[in-house]
Parts: sequence; structure tokens; C-alpha cells
Amino acid sequence: MAVLTGDEYRESLKAFSPEVYMRGERVDKVWEHPLLRQTVNHMAIGCDLAADPANRGTFSVRSPLVDEDVSRIGHHIQTSLEDLTIKAKLTREVSGRRICAQCMSNMLSVTWAMIYDIDQAHGTDYFPRYREFIKTLQRKGHGIAWGMMDPKGDRSLPPSKQRRPTDLRITERRPDGIVVRGAKLHTTYGAAAHEVVAVPCRALGEDDKDFAVSFAVPIDTKGVKLIARPSPGPSRETDMESPLSSQSSQFIGVECLTIFDDVFVPEERVFMCGEWDQTVKLPFYFAGLHRQSKCACSAGHTDLLIGVAALLADVNGLGTGPSHIRDKITDMMMAATTAYGCAMGAAQEGTAHPSGVYLPDPAIANAGLNHIRSVLGTHLGHIHDIAGGLIVTMPTEADWKNPELRKHMEEALAGSDKYTVEERLRVMHLAQELAASRLTGTLLGFTINAAGSPVTNRIVVRNQYDLEEKIEIAKEISGIA
Repeated sequence: MAVLTGDEYRESLKAFSPEVYMRGERVDKVWEHPLLRQTVNHMAIGCDLAADPANRGTFSVRSPLVDEDVSRIGHHIQTSLEDLTIKAKLTREVSGRRICAQCMSNMLSVTWAMIYDIDQAHGTDYFPRYREFIKTLQRKGHGIAWGMMDPKGDRSLPPSKQRRPTDLRITERRPDGIVVRGAKLHTTYGAAAHEVVAVPCRALGEDDKDFAVSFAVPIDTKGVKLIARPSPGPSRETDMESPLSSQSSQFIGVECLTIFDDVFVPEERVFMCGEWDQTVKLPFYFAGLHRQSKCACSAGHTDLLIGVAALLADVNGLGTGPSHIRDKITDMMMAATTAYGCAMGAAQEGTAHPSGVYLPDPAIANAGLNHIRSVLGTHLGHIHDIAGGLIVTMPTEADWKNPELRKHMEEALAGSDKYTVEERLRVMHLAQELAASRLTGTLLGFTINAAGSPVTNRIVVRNQYDLEEKIEIAKEISGIA
């Protein structure tokens, strides 16, 4: 059962009883809660894509660890150039349709490399434990919640110097395991996962060794609490409004604040325990692999905006005839293609880590992501410009469903004869959700802060770029000894 179908995934959630809260209230049944429905749908669609025999070799791949097909996006440890290029292609395709591709295989792969390094440096036995954990995940087809980002508190201070520590840390070491306390932010899809995996998010000093911790526990382990933020759509069912984030959609999921309230982790699930000198490794590997995927992901988001922009022009009766519309859409195409090219280029220039994981070139990945991030605001502005003011002033879906009002709207809001008024409004509602709604803020957050903030892109490129070599070349040409 290495690849679950969507229905099997939904059924599998019933075996877990995580402590999930939504809007201040405890959620009893994750799989049927109305404000978690989109998240469950989203995860289920990913399962169906991997389970479809027609997608074998793309969405699913044979795992050498268990000799079974597994989800490429969800569970595969990426060990080749082919893995990186296929994964980037799928990420662009999925993100251009459903906003997020659920790239948990990235997280599992960078952790694989980090834990290998710890064992090599310290003679520990974490790597065999982690490999067994990955095998279990792959055999069961279970999903993970990824806990990487610490709250950080006062960011001018390291975690050990905080007056009120917030970051995840070891509070007790026992012969059979450890006890941890603290929090992790941005736990995407956490409420609909089976396991939670925690890793450090930054380089730590020797005084911070208790914060150098990595482990995995079932999502319903005692003391694990997930405070879920509803996805940015309406809290009611809709037919026309919010097509991406309505309750019955399958396009986007919830984020969680994950609390570890004196959680016991058994020894076999501990993958790092105080090895502070190795914490610098995971952010570096993450900077390459996940940001390579993020280039493709943001290219997919831009593809979606391009399609909406062209359709908006058409329902307004303009097509893509006017030069300013053509130019705007062409600029968006250039940005999407540049970001995707960087995803592929970073893969092509990648190298194999001693653990077997294949890591893309971090400078190319970060440069591409920095570029596509920098133009998202411009692209959203293009949507407004092409749509016109109606994108923020049109009547609501409830008005359209009122027969008395609808006849007036039919008369007042007609556009191109190629489309009915309802079709025009449906396109406007999609554009509104992308460029003028709560989802807009989520999309900005996905683009600007997911995979690390923009300044981290610049730091990686600056650190990886061989400036001294270029200076020496300039000296040589200039005749300077």
C-alpha cells in the first residue's frame, strides 16, 4: 500500500486522533470538518495522481528502499538529476492548477543529507533510524507535517538567550528517548497529516545545543497540539465566488501553529540530539533543493495568472489585441520561463551528496526565485488593469442568484458576445480571488516567505558566487600583477 488512493487516504485519517483546534474549538473528525475539507481534498487529489497507473514514472516512482512505487512528490528521496527535473516539471504543472504541489519529498531529502552528515561527524546512529522511518512512511503512504521554522522570539538574540524561550528544544534526556517543548510555525497541511517531522531551521551555537533537535512522531502523540488557521476562502459553500478556496474545492490547505507540550520522543525516532555544529547543514541544503522547486512552483502560479489575464481580456471583448495587454502578458511569460529555466539549470548544475541525495546548485535556484518573487506585485497589478474596476466592485453571488436583481445584472454587465454574463462574472470572481482577496495575501505569503525570505536568496547567491576569481580575471586582463 505504498501509494494510497484519495479514498484510502481519507479512510487512513480515521485511525488518528490529533489534537487540532480551529477558531478556538477542538476539531473532532479532521476528515469531515467543513473548514478542513479543502485540505483533505487537496491531499487526496495528490494521492490519486500518484496512484493512477498512467502516471507511473512521473507522479509515482519506484523506491529502492522498499521496492514499491511511492509518491514522487510526497515520499521519494531524490537521488538523481532525473529526479530533480521531473519533480520541477510536475511542480510547475500542479502549482499552475492547484496553487501547491505538496513538496514534502524535498523536506525528507534534505533531512536525509543532514542526518547522514551528523553520523559522519559524530559517529552516531541516527541515519539508520531515519532510513527506517522513511521506509515506514513509504510503505504506509502516510503524509507528514513539516516542522522547521521556529518562532525565534526576539530575533536579535539566539534561542538560549531568550528571556522566554519559544523555539523547540530538548527539556529532558532519558535512556529511552527525549522530551521536547516549544513550537514550530507554518506547519502546512499539518491537520491532515499522519506524522510530524521536526528539524532545526538555522545555524546554532554551542550554548544552543538543546535546540539542535530532529525527530518524528505520530500526529496524535500526546502533547502535540495543532492550532489551524482556516484557509483563506469563505466559511460557507459557494458556486461562483472563491473558486480556488471554497469549502468543496481542492486547491489550497490550512497552515498550523504546532505546539510541543512536553512531548516524549522514543529513541528510535530521534534523529538529532544536541549536535549543534551540524545545524548549519539543513538550511543550506534546503536553500538549494526546496528553492529549486519553488522556482518551478512560482512559475506555475504565474502560468495561472497568465491564463486568467488572457481570459479576462477576452471576456471584456478585447482578446489580446491591444499592445499594452500583449506586452503585459508577454512580460509574465518571460518571468515564468526565467524562473522555470533556473529550476532546470539549478538541477543541471547540481551535485551528488555523499548520502546519495542529489542537490541542485543553490546560487542558480536562489537567483531564479528572487527574480520571480520580485515581480509578483506587478503581475497582480496587470490582472487589475486588464480586468478593470469591476474586479472589486461587482455585485456578489447572492445578488446574482436573486431573480429580480439578476435580470438587471444580465443587462448591465454584459461583455463579449462570446460569453454569457454568468461566464464573465465567473472569470471576474476567479480574478478577484487571485488579485483582490484574502487569498491574494496567502499567494503573496507563499511567494515571498515560503522557502525563506527574499534576503536569504541574496545571501546565498553572494556567498556562492566566486567574486575573487572574477577579480583575478579582471586583474589579468588589466595587466595588474
